[in-house]
Amino acid sequence: MSTQKCDSIEILIKHSLAVQENEIPDDVMSKTQELFQDTLACILAGSSSDGIKSLLDTVQLWGGHEQATILGFSEQTSVPFAAMINSAMGHARDFDDTHDKAVNHGCVTLVPAILVLAEFLSSPTNTEKYKDHDILFRKISGREFLASLAVGLDVANRIGTAFIAYLHTGWLPTTLWGAFGCVAAGARLLKMDEKQTRDAFGLAYSQAQGNRQALVDGALAKRMQPGFCSYAGVQSLFMALNGISGSRNILQGVFGISELYADSNIDIECITNNLGSSFETSNISIKPYPSCRCTHAVIDAALKIKKEHEFKVSDIVSGEISLPPVSMGQIGNLFKIRKNPTVDAQFSAQYTAALSFIKGEPALNDFEPEVISSADNVISLASLFKTVEFRHDSREMTPIEMKIKLKDARILEAGITNALGSPTNPLSQEDLLFKFNDCLDNCIKQYTPKQKDALLNITQNILDIDDISKLFKYL
Repeated sequence: MSTQKCDSIEILIKHSLAVQENEIPDDVMSKTQELFQDTLACILAGSSSDGIKSLLDTVQLWGGHEQATILGFSEQTSVPFAAMINSAMGHARDFDDTHDKAVNHGCVTLVPAILVLAEFLSSPTNTEKYKDHDILFRKISGREFLASLAVGLDVANRIGTAFIAYLHTGWLPTTLWGAFGCVAAGARLLKMDEKQTRDAFGLAYSQAQGNRQALVDGALAKRMQPGFCSYAGVQSLFMALNGISGSRNILQGVFGISELYADSNIDIECITNNLGSSFETSNISIKPYPSCRCTHAVIDAALKIKKEHEFKVSDIVSGEISLPPVSMGQIGNLFKIRKNPTVDAQFSAQYTAALSFIKGEPALNDFEPEVISSADNVISLASLFKTVEFRHDSREMTPIEMKIKLKDARILEAGITNALGSPTNPLSQEDLLFKFNDCLDNCIKQYTPKQKDALLNITQNILDIDDISKLFKYL
C-alpha cells in the first residue's frame, strides 16, 4: 500500500466544488464579467485570422454532432471541437488576458470550454436526445456561469503561480494549466462529485502539454495550442463523468508536476493562501495591445519616452531594452520576418518598440502580415535596438528598462514595472470599449453598430441573465 501523503490537488478539488456563488466577492464577479466580455471579443476578432479556416476545415472533415457553436461562423460541431476552435480563435491575435505572475492566459482556454458546455447543457433538444447519459441538462444562469469561470481561473492561476518560479522557460504555462482550470469550472456546471472531479483532474494531467518551440519557429501552431488544452479539459470532464478514472497524485506524485516539470519544487502557499476568500481572478491583466504580454511594458516605455521628451524618431541612433529572463525568452530574439510575420512582430521587443515610437499605441491592423512586411520604416528602426537580459534571478515579466541614444548625444530612459492593463494600472472603461469594438470590426462576420451595442449590453449585464444560451442569438 502506498504511504504517500495526500496530494495538494485535493485542496483545489474541494475548493472547486465547495465555493458558493454568493461567497464570491462582488469585485471578483465584476472582474470576471469584464474578462468574459474581453475574451468573447478576442474570439470574434480571431475568427478572421490565418489558420482558423484551415482548422475549421479539418474539424469539418472529421465531422461531429451539432452540439455547440463555432463563434463568428455560426456553425456547430461537437462540444470538444467547438471548444478547440473557439480557443484557437481567442489566442490567434494575442489579445487575450494574462495573469502576469503566472504568465498564464487563463480565459482563452476556460471561456471557450465552459461556454460550449453551457450551451450544450442549456439546449432543450439535448434532454431527450441524450437521455441515456448521466448528464444534468438545465438552464445555466449568467451568475452561475461567471461563478464557475471565477473559480476555474482561480484554480488555474494558483497552480501556475505555485510552479512558475521553477519551470524551464521553454514550457508554455497556458497549456500546462489550462485544462485544470477547465475541469474546475466545468465540474461545477456538470454538478460532478469529488470522485468524478478528481478523475477529471487526473485525465487532464494525462494530457498536459505545451512548449514554446512553435513561437520560436514562428509557426501557426502557437495559436492552436490553447485550443488543444481547451479540448483536453472538456474531454477529461466527459470521460470522468462516464466513469473513466484518472491519476490522483498529480501535483506531488512520484511523476507529478513538481517532480517532472519543476525540479521537485512547489510553492504550496500559492495553493492555500486565502483560498476561498481571495481569488487570483482579480490579479489578471486585460491586454491593451494585441501582442505578447511581455511586449506591453516595452510599448509603455517607448510611449512614455515619446510623451515626456521632444525629439524626432529619425534622430534615434540606437536603443537598448533590458528584459528579465521570462521576457527575454519570449521577445528578446533578433527580429526577422519569416513565414508568419504576425507572430514575428507580436513577439519582438525590437519591433513593438519601433512601432510605438513611429505610430503610437499598436492596434490590431498593425499586426496584419502585409502591414508588417511593408513597414520598412518600422523594420529599419527595429534594427537599431538591441535586447539584453538583466535581473537574472527574476521569474516575472517586469520590470523592463529602455534607453535610446539620439543624434545630439542625449540618452533618454524609461522603466516600467506595472504595464498598462494590470490590476494596479487598469484600462479605463473607454479603453475597454475601444478594444471591444476594434475586435468586433475584425470578426469574419460583419457587425452593425446596433448589433455591437446589443452584444456589449448583454455581456455587460451577463450576471442578470437567467439562461446563458440567450447570448448566442447576439453572436
